[in-house]
Amino acid sequence: MSKISFRLHQGGSVKPLEMEYQHLFAIGYAGRNMEKTMEHIRELERDLGVPAPKKIPTIFECSNLLLTQEEDLQFVGNRTCGEVEYIILVCGGKIYIGVGSDHTDRELEGQNVLKAKQICPKPIGMDVWDYDDIKAHWDSIRVRSFQTVDGAEIPYQDGTLADILPPEKILSELCERVGDIGNSVIFSGTVPALAGFKFGTTFRCELVDDTLSRSIACFYRATAITEEER
Repeated sequence: MSKISFRLHQGGSVKPLEMEYQHLFAIGYAGRNMEKTMEHIRELERDLGVPAPKKIPTIFECSNLLLTQEEDLQFVGNRTCGEVEYIILVCGGKIYIGVGSDHTDRELEGQNVLKAKQICPKPIGMDVWDYDDIKAHWDSIRVRSFQTVDGAEIPYQDGTLADILPPEKILSELCERVGDIGNSVIFSGTVPALAGFKFGTTFRCELVDDTLSRSIACFYRATAITEEER
């Protein structure tokens, strides 16, 4: 078991949430709109040489050691980038929702998707919500990300949770294919990039709940480590 701490925003108050998790999963190709999902698959195949998945959505199991709340991260090479995802925390029989980035090596992704995900830390924000508090207006919650490219922060992704499979569907797929997923952290899948892949020096992503007038975010700096031997 691995441990991680969060700030739980619930009923107008904030309290600590300590979690022991046994599994870390990343869900791929989790768009609700199959046409857009296929468009994303073709984009990956065309731009990066990523082969089409055998099953949709795709489930990747990652090492627990990859999950991080650090803000200064190092990645090998300069062709890695993040993507905003909502995070499902299955903890003590409850479901909590956070936000994070499934940072991936895009060059390696063309050769082996799982290894491309496994080689990069997976940043997650400190703040989470009780799923019961947002379930009724889930689809209206906005999901977006920004990157700093050439010194300027630019919008990178923009959508709503209506664009991504809901927690019940993701958990159902996991239970069917994996089995017991108690005490798990699950990256949900993402929304398309606004203008293709970008490789920036910072990544910021957020969930914005206009109904309850609040948001949660994740931010980190991405430093490229040289691929050359010294």
